[in-house]
Amino acid sequence: KATVSVLYWKMEKSKIEDEIRQSEDESPGPMRGLYEMMKTGVTRSYFRMLLYAYYREVDVIGIENVPRTGPVIFCGNHQNQFVDGVMLYAHCPRIPSFIIAAKSMGRQVVGDFARFMNCIPVRRPQDEAVAGPGVITSVTETHITGMHTKFTSIPGGSLISISLGGASTLIVKLMNITSDTAAEIKEISTDSLPEAPEGRAYKIFPKIDQKEMWQSVYARLGQGGCIGIFPEGGSHDQTSMIGMKDGIARIALGSIEHGNQPPVIIPVGLTYYYGHRFRSRAHIEFGKPLYITDDMYKGYQEDKAAGVVSLMQELQAAMAEVTIQCPDWRTLKQVHHVRRLYQPGRIKLDVAEYLRTTRRFAQGLRLVEDLPAAKALLEKLELYQENLKAYLLTDHQVQSLDTLQSHTSYKLVAHRMFMTAFWFLLCITGVVINLPVGVIARVYSDVKSMEAVKNSTVKVLGNDVKASYKVLCAMMLAPFYIMMYVVLAWWYYSFGLAVVILIVYPLWSYWSVVWANNCMCAARATFPLLLSLHSENYMSRFNELHNFRKELVADVRQLVDVHVRGKHDLWSSRSEELYQRIEALDSIPPTEETQNMPFTVEHTSRLEKRAVSNTSFSSSAKSE
Repeated sequence: KATVSVLYWKMEKSKIEDEIRQSEDESPGPMRGLYEMMKTGVTRSYFRMLLYAYYREVDVIGIENVPRTGPVIFCGNHQNQFVDGVMLYAHCPRIPSFIIAAKSMGRQVVGDFARFMNCIPVRRPQDEAVAGPGVITSVTETHITGMHTKFTSIPGGSLISISLGGASTLIVKLMNITSDTAAEIKEISTDSLPEAPEGRAYKIFPKIDQKEMWQSVYARLGQGGCIGIFPEGGSHDQTSMIGMKDGIARIALGSIEHGNQPPVIIPVGLTYYYGHRFRSRAHIEFGKPLYITDDMYKGYQEDKAAGVVSLMQELQAAMAEVTIQCPDWRTLKQVHHVRRLYQPGRIKLDVAEYLRTTRRFAQGLRLVEDLPAAKALLEKLELYQENLKAYLLTDHQVQSLDTLQSHTSYKLVAHRMFMTAFWFLLCITGVVINLPVGVIARVYSDVKSMEAVKNSTVKVLGNDVKASYKVLCAMMLAPFYIMMYVVLAWWYYSFGLAVVILIVYPLWSYWSVVWANNCMCAARATFPLLLSLHSENYMSRFNELHNFRKELVADVRQLVDVHVRGKHDLWSSRSEELYQRIEALDSIPPTEETQNMPFTVEHTSRLEKRAVSNTSFSSSAKSE
């Protein structure tokens, strides 16, 4: 009976949606605009609530680069599956309609939200791939042959993915099919197929007519709307962008060809720091607009293929300016650590300068990676990182050792222990009550990540899907928990208590998460300091690490200043000026004011005056 009721409700819901859609198309009056505005506002507020509960910090940079009117195409990197679209939709000053895989539109929760966000579905060949009959025996630069295959039944222009063992594949494009076992190919991802006497299995990626998708995209841009697209095609957890598909260039140039106003392409960099972990950090950076000039469009009219390639080159350069790209996770960690060692300890970068500086270090280290000095430095850096992990320390704690004295250390330990206990008492009840939600979300996301790695050739550990499934799981379980406690309160106590729980419980759960994060941070900061005060061996090792860090700082600065700084635009002019001014103040002893100094000219000017007074005092003392 319940199943029949659900099916009937879905049928009625579909009918009502069709009627509403038809009435809106026939009479797009002011009520439709009001409805869309309210729907967008509620959806974005809900997404922000989810994101701020999961992420400790979400920073948005470069909003001023987004045009307020006219057609816009947002181009983002794709390293966190469904979270990427939610992140951009919730924080973008315009309302983009994302191009999403039709496979995702078929999912229950994701598909419902995608339709609510007016996403445009696109059928992907890899989602409709089927195993081909027979086996492939040989592939050359121009021809492919098989055994017991049926190439004549495959439409021309289809792709064939040949298994090479494990996750490796070879992709070719069928052009002229001469028989069931032979065909000519136009594109191939490698020179030849490794020998396999028994042949190799393959999959057929059918050629799909995307006419409806193109019409929807051109109509949206023709109305002055916005499109969001992730040109990498699928999410991944690699540390650099994988091959960008040229569909975004074809959309931009094709929209002009259809008589629309030239769209503005905005590169969007989504940067996550362990984005699959709960209470991590995320940054969104809107880059400088990429305009399609008359010369670019004329070149496209003369040669469409060359015009698309030219625009993709421009777009790749623009994406490089808003993303941090490294060959692997090991190199990415080294980039962050080298940047932290080179940065003077008394300044705090704002988010925009922090991202820009990290990108420049990633580019700079690639310039010197073959130098003996760079190799020796990275070996010492790995040793330093291993010691930090072994002694449960952070680089910031080792850096601040010289500012701690014995009497201040005991006061600091007492303060941190008090704060740890304080946050623990605040969060413990909420954490225990919501613990089943966290455990189920963790297990569910781990299972889904293993499935994603098994079915993908670009994923490394599947971390890009963990955050999405954790959020989806919490979205489904949290309302159930809330309603369960509301019903119990109403049944056993009173309606008034049920209303109070309905209002207070979500807020209390959110703040319990914040308090638990504060408790963990305070405990992590307390434990090493407590050990250093009660263990001479630990303290001596702490001092050795502090001195080793000083050596690393000197080596990093010498390497960067000699081999990188003069050959690469490592800093902006503003950063360069402030770094030079602050590095001249090393003789000033750290104080409460200078310990966490922000990155502003006013503070450096004030410190320069103090440096002058200190210099005058010391010179007069020497003369006396």
